Order: sequence, then C-alpha cells, then structure tokens
Amino acid sequence: MSTQHIKMGGAPEGYDAQLVLRELHSHGEPVVHIARDDKRMSAMAEALAFFAPDVPVIKFPAWDCLPYDRVSAGANSDGAGRLCYSRRDH
Repeated sequence: MSTQHIKMGGAPEGYDAQLVLRELHSHGEPVVHIARDDKRMSAMAEALAFFAPDVPVIKFPAWDCLPYDRVSAGANSDGAGRLCYSRRDH
C-alpha cells in the first residue's frame, strides 16, 4: 500500500464525491475524506451511496472539540468510533 497523500478542497458539493471515487478507482486503495462537520459527512456518504452503492463507507463521527476538549466523547460517538476502527481493515 502506498502512502501517497492528495489534498483537495473547494469542490462543489456532489462533485466532491466524484473526486473521491476517482481516486479510489485510479489507485484501488482506501480513500480517507475528512468532512468539516457531521452534516457534510452525511452528505458525502449519501452521495457516495448514490454514485457507487457497492463501495463501503465507514463514517467516523466527530469527537467533541473546543471548548469541550477536556470532556470524553459521548457514548454514541465513542461506540461509533470504535466500530469504525474495527472495520477499517475489512
């Protein structure tokens, strides 16, 4: 597996999913997309499901952030995060 990093930004919503899929198909390796918030994460997952329903998508929810950086994640976020880590190699 290569460690090539590609940074993209500013793509219109919907087209960004096409760019992620293009990278996936051109390299045949997992692609990580970091969304700015949970709403965009869900929109990306929906777009990927529309354009490529056979491609698995693992959603890793946001961890609490400032000013809550000293507080643990809620049970839902923590459980979803652990599930994401357990599925990443499958």
